[in-house]
Amino acid sequence: MPQGIHGKIKLEASTVLMPSAREIDAAVYIHLKGYARARVSHLDVEKIGLGKVIHRGRGNFLKLKGSEDGLEIVLRENRQIVLDGKGIMVSSIVLSNLLLSNVIGKGKSTKAWVGRKYGGIYIGFRKAELQKLEKLALEKFGIEPLKKLEPQPLKIER
Repeated sequence: MPQGIHGKIKLEASTVLMPSAREIDAAVYIHLKGYARARVSHLDVEKIGLGKVIHRGRGNFLKLKGSEDGLEIVLRENRQIVLDGKGIMVSSIVLSNLLLSNVIGKGKSTKAWVGRKYGGIYIGFRKAELQKLEKLALEKFGIEPLKKLEPQPLKIER
C-alpha cells in the first residue's frame, strides 16, 4: 500500500499541465472522509503554486473529462501561474492513473468542485463519481470512509 496518512492514499500518478504538456512533480491522493479532517472524500493534487489555477475565491465547478488513463480538469479560462520559478500557461490539468480512469470513464464528462488549498488543489466529486472513488479505495487499498457517528441522547439520572 502507498505510504502516507491512513485514509489519505497516495497514488502513482503523473500530472501534466496543458497546453504545454509540462509534467510536474505533484502528489496525488485519494483523501477519504473522516481522515485527517476530511469532511467528504475527495482527490488532492499537491504542488506549491498549483492552487493559482483557481481564479479568486476558494473554488469553481469545472468540467472533468474521463480518459483511458485518467482524467482531465478543464479550466474556465487559461491561467498563467508560476511553478518552481517558471511561468506556465495552463488551460487544463491531466491526471494519469489507471484507477482514476474508472471514476469518470473514457469519453465521459462531468462537473466537479475544484477548490484551491494551500499547496495545491482538491477535487470534490458529485455523488456518482464519489461512490466510485470510495469503492475503488475499499477494493484496491482496503480502506473505507469513516461513518459519521450519530450523537447519543444525553442520559440524566435522578
